[in-house]
Amino acid sequence: MQIPEKNQNEDYEFVNHASRTPKKKISPIALGLIFIAGGLLCSYFFIYQKLQQMAEHAASISYSMKAMMLGPMLLIFGLYYAVIRPDDLNPVSPRDKKWLYVFVAVFIVAMIALYEWFKTIAGGYGYSL
Repeated sequence: MQIPEKNQNEDYEFVNHASRTPKKKISPIALGLIFIAGGLLCSYFFIYQKLQQMAEHAASISYSMKAMMLGPMLLIFGLYYAVIRPDDLNPVSPRDKKWLYVFVAVFIVAMIALYEWFKTIAGGYGYSL
């Protein structure tokens, strides 16, 4: 019987994969605050500035409804991460999934309300969407 000179498995680390956790886990609160800051920034550029241009009666205003929805979307889901604090970034627990569905419903209602409100304000300034 021949004994190997070098252990072939010494370069490998055997780990119980079920118990692995990421090396750097981002806090849901930190992620929520980043989303909220991004949402406020997007809302300023894509909603507030367009309303300011309407108030100044600009000759033409370019806008994108998708870009307008980005700000409130980031705000709503930033609140989800900051307030609910899911256990993982991908909600897997029943509690996190239920709250996620609530926030998705709030998002849908907020987008419909934003569109109708923006259309009303634009009509008031003499613009049509």
